[in-house]
Amino acid sequence: MSDSAREDHRAFLNRYYGVSRRIYDLTRRYFLLGREAAIAHLVEEQWETLIEVGPGTGRNLRKLKNKRPNASYGGVEASDAMLEHAKIKVPFARMVHGFAETADMTSILGKAPDRILFAYCLSMVQEPLAALEHCRRQLAPGGEVVVVDFGDLSGWPSIPREYFRSFLDTFHVRPLPSSELESLAFWHTHGRGQYWSMFRFSPLEP
Repeated sequence: MSDSAREDHRAFLNRYYGVSRRIYDLTRRYFLLGREAAIAHLVEEQWETLIEVGPGTGRNLRKLKNKRPNASYGGVEASDAMLEHAKIKVPFARMVHGFAETADMTSILGKAPDRILFAYCLSMVQEPLAALEHCRRQLAPGGEVVVVDFGDLSGWPSIPREYFRSFLDTFHVRPLPSSELESLAFWHTHGRGQYWSMFRFSPLEP
């Protein structure tokens, strides 16, 4: 993807989150499902460093910090407006501007992270498969990329499915290609009707 395309996407995100960032968590809590399941999985595991891509308001990082206070946290955010907001909300995390396809994850916390989390972010990334591969190559040995996001909605009737897809597209959100990601993941699960999906990916060689 060209630099100009990324800057166009950055401009969209700044317009969108510049308006919604202060009410984002209130308006998303009822339909960004599966996030609590992802957090529950993470807090039960052994890791020391975690970077969230697209941390938004820092809501997930705050929940993880409460459960795992001794871990080190970072975030990569493409929206300048949301990054400014998140830095206030999660002062314990090292937050940087960047794109999922190109960000240097190893520099954020000074070493390769044990976990990289995408929570309702990968569906907004313009090159999701490239971003996923990029992040898998920057994991510490034995690390994981954890993704929770909109599924392919394959369990929905066709008319509501297409209506909801059209609604999501308004916000530059494209549900994940579940079957393709299943072939890459070592573990996956789906919510009812495949409204949401969760995937776990192992490292790739740098």
